Amino acid sequence: MTTRISRRALVAGLAGTSVLPFSEWFAREALAQPLSLSRIRYDVNSVAGRKMLVPYARAVEKMMRMSAQDPCSWTFQWYTHFVKGSTTKAAEISAIFGSGNSQHKTMAQEMWDTCQAHMGPPEDELAFFPWHRMFVFNFESIIRKVSGVPTLTLPYWNYSNATTRAMPAAFRQPNSPLFRSSRNSGPNAGAQIPAAQVALTALGEATYGPNGAASGFDQAIDFGIHGNVHVWVGNSQGMGSIPWSAFDPIFWMHHCNIDRLWASWNKAGRANPAGSWSDEKFIFANDRCERIEMKNGDVDDIAKLHYTYDRFEPVPGAIQAVRAATPTVHLEAIAQGGAAAAASGPIALEVGPTRIMLRAPAQAVAGPTFAARMKALPAEGRIYLVMKDAAAAAQPEVVYDVYLDAPENFRPSENDPHHVGTINFFAAAGTQAMPGSVPRTFSLDVTQQVRALAAVDQLSANPAVTIVPAGQPSAAARPVIGQIQIVEQ
Repeated sequence: MTTRISRRALVAGLAGTSVLPFSEWFAREALAQPLSLSRIRYDVNSVAGRKMLVPYARAVEKMMRMSAQDPCSWTFQWYTHFVKGSTTKAAEISAIFGSGNSQHKTMAQEMWDTCQAHMGPPEDELAFFPWHRMFVFNFESIIRKVSGVPTLTLPYWNYSNATTRAMPAAFRQPNSPLFRSSRNSGPNAGAQIPAAQVALTALGEATYGPNGAASGFDQAIDFGIHGNVHVWVGNSQGMGSIPWSAFDPIFWMHHCNIDRLWASWNKAGRANPAGSWSDEKFIFANDRCERIEMKNGDVDDIAKLHYTYDRFEPVPGAIQAVRAATPTVHLEAIAQGGAAAAASGPIALEVGPTRIMLRAPAQAVAGPTFAARMKALPAEGRIYLVMKDAAAAAQPEVVYDVYLDAPENFRPSENDPHHVGTINFFAAAGTQAMPGSVPRTFSLDVTQQVRALAAVDQLSANPAVTIVPAGQPSAAARPVIGQIQIVEQ
């Protein structure tokens, strides 16, 4: 397993290297354009959005012809997210730059494999939104320069809209630089992503980071809709795998939309983290291929960056208030064979439905059944299905639908009242480039479903959780979940 160097340690170690602060570069660039006018990112399916795809495609083609040593090339930008999964960062730098030293080789050492939230300690997860905003912002500036169209902005793919859940047609043309064969067959054939995989429930989260069993907005988006779209679109050598994902031109439309969702959440008055979060720094290349240093506080509001979106999503009232972060465990998984003892090892997911029985914890005080407690659940109470330490040996290449207390031999459907959500192993599967990827914890708010089932006496005292792959998972994946609980908070 490779040793990770934290982002803070890496930046501190490079303190003596020449760097252009983002604020200085941005002020310099802003002098050449009217600051009173924000650039607008458009829906990719709108007239304006489709118009932007024409110079975008030309720029992609030009960048793909550039030397991989050029920080403005397609490969260099792709590798900033993560080096391709068939090799390692060190090996690829050696192959591209050789044994000598150069300014761009140093930049590659600094920039490549710096995608946040997909590996490393928990504090890196809170940089998921700002790191990707920096990444997309700088990539957009490079695309604008390469295309020669100063008004170009990257459009976003609004796959949560019922009328635009298919991949935009421009990305499905085999002769286009926007096409990739490393996608699943459905997206390239015009299939629509299932609505449950792109539901916007995360917008109701009250906090940016986790709060007890509540995942918080950052993880609810990252572990949910973000990963679901990646896995639905691409295979293990495309969008479905972290090291390969930024090779696909649709990556940027996806992340523009993820950025738009963060902006929508902030626009509704939801707060980003306070304190040292704003000071965390990262290195990128700007449109002149210069090394610039950015920090979270530079990008915590899109108004600071002089761009906006043609439309923001409405944000509902918070689905949970900020409460004490100590949840009460009502139920937990037992061994898959139904043994009385709690499961002693990870729960392996099968190639078909996996049914896991739940029971009250051994230390729980005798009292009303789970079903009875749910009937009496206070109005402010929230129930979460928590699945801890999800990991896989390789990308399963499918998402998994989760059902609570569904009957045996039921017919899976996202419209089933027992359906409570979808999970994916996008960032929880190892590759050669990422042998130490970090297991994930999924927390699904199942309050609405539990209340509805309890109200009609269809909630068991000891319900089961059924996890069903949405397709045929890869045999090499071997996905597992370490622990499953139902908790109240």
